[in-house]
Amino acid sequence: VKMKQIEADSVEVDAKKSVVAADEAVAAAAAAESNAIKEDCERELAVALPALETAVRALNTLKPRDVGEVKAMKNPPPGVKLVMEAVCVMKQIRSDRIKDPNTGNMVDDYWGPSKRVLGDMNFLRSLKEYDKDNIAPAAMAIIREKYVTNPNFNAELLQKVSLACVGLCQWVVAMEVYDRVAKVVAPKKEKLKQAEAELAVQMATLNTKRAELKAVTDKLQGPKDELAAMVKKKEELEFNNDLCGKKLERAVQPNGGLSGEKSRRS
Repeated sequence: VKMKQIEADSVEVDAKKSVVAADEAVAAAAAAESNAIKEDCERELAVALPALETAVRALNTLKPRDVGEVKAMKNPPPGVKLVMEAVCVMKQIRSDRIKDPNTGNMVDDYWGPSKRVLGDMNFLRSLKEYDKDNIAPAAMAIIREKYVTNPNFNAELLQKVSLACVGLCQWVVAMEVYDRVAKVVAPKKEKLKQAEAELAVQMATLNTKRAELKAVTDKLQGPKDELAAMVKKKEELEFNNDLCGKKLERAVQPNGGLSGEKSRRS
């Protein structure tokens, strides 16, 4: 009876093993796909990282006095004004409308807003904490059209003019590079998010089936252990019976065992 029960339970265990093995193969494939997408995203973003790291280092070297020197400029060089315009665009700060002294026409002027921005005590921190993953498309379109493609928008050209503007120029360039790469990576990130969600569901299902397999395996192990103990006991009994039979056989043999002992006594 016990043997039949073990055989029946073994069939159930084998069936669950097959199901779990199949689900493990599916989960492994899903995990490999998710990991491949993740690595692809990381490779794409790696293009932007050097520029970002350079910009962060440049901002970290700036002191409030460096920013103050730019703010104090009465007649800033064109390169300084160009960089500060770009910073204002990135921060979505509107220009002032002033009258051009040469033509008398109303023109956009960013130097007034630039000085107000530079006067903000949290100016540098606002750049370090800038939400680079959600840059306004309109702002970035202007940056690409008017600034990063302008040969005068160059950190090296600003080296002798303003240390602060070197860092700010690098920051704007880094944001443009990151935004460009992020636009390519965004759909892949969304695909990764979906793949990871699907994998989580698959793993939850797999773990449930693994738990079921363990339960039936543990259930089978008890009878198996009992049967093994019974078989061992049976083998021990057979061995002892065989041993006793051999001893008895030797004892009743002529000129040996008990017969020999009786002869000596007589």
